[in-house]
Amino acid sequence: MFDPLILSQIRVMQQQERSSSYRCLDYLSNTQVKISPSVRLALCDWAYKTIVVCDGVDRSTAIMAFSYFDRFLSSNAPAAKRALNDLQECQLAFVTSLVIALKCHSGFKVEYDFVSKVVTGDAYDEEELSYMEMEVLQALDWKLNGPSSDDFIGYFLELLSDAHGAPLLHFVRSFSKSLVQLAVTRYDVVVQHNPSEIAFASIWCAFQCAELVFPDSQLFLESMMVIKLVSKFDINDARSKSLIKLLKSSVEEFYSASDGIEDTQSQEDEMASVSSDSSPRSITRDV
Repeated sequence: MFDPLILSQIRVMQQQERSSSYRCLDYLSNTQVKISPSVRLALCDWAYKTIVVCDGVDRSTAIMAFSYFDRFLSSNAPAAKRALNDLQECQLAFVTSLVIALKCHSGFKVEYDFVSKVVTGDAYDEEELSYMEMEVLQALDWKLNGPSSDDFIGYFLELLSDAHGAPLLHFVRSFSKSLVQLAVTRYDVVVQHNPSEIAFASIWCAFQCAELVFPDSQLFLESMMVIKLVSKFDINDARSKSLIKLLKSSVEEFYSASDGIEDTQSQEDEMASVSSDSSPRSITRDV
């Protein structure tokens, strides 16, 4: 029924995301830490805005940077412990996580003199950036290719037949990726849900929105049953319901200020910007 290679890839990715190497822990649960979810949210929004000026780089690179950052702060590395209690160190770790993602996933040659002067506005010098990059890499055990929600979306939608039609699948793929971009900026989402769960919930919401443009409820049910069968996502679980509700509210918030559903490709930047209006324009020591 399904392509065995796709099924195998999904299974391997699900095993990876459940492994201790790629899990994100609730690193802010300690009441003594000085970093808050709102700080992370602002940094994520800053990263999205920074990525925009990088030619040929999309937000999937920023999403990988968020994962590196979360995994780093989940580690027992002394540098991670310092970052949880010092905003300057936290920002430094975030910037270097973004640099690592640009190098690893976008093939960018990133010079730290440029990062220091242009990206951070001289908030950090080259030595500090280089030092923190090595700290992050060692804390991650150099494991930089874990599965993302974007990856799962691609493979889940590969399971659907051509009968669904290219326009519908394009809509769902683009819209669900936009929802992922919103979801991963939320600390509560990334610590409670694996990438595959975020991907499924995003596709679920995207198909429901697609029904307004492609009215075929039976097609929606068939599509989600196929993906649900493979992903083993339990939509009746309380955690799952909460995630879907959050994503739906994001959609409603966005479209309440728009003229309705159009081509999601043209709206992707707007969707991702809903996450925060309070991020710093640049990284500074005084944020």
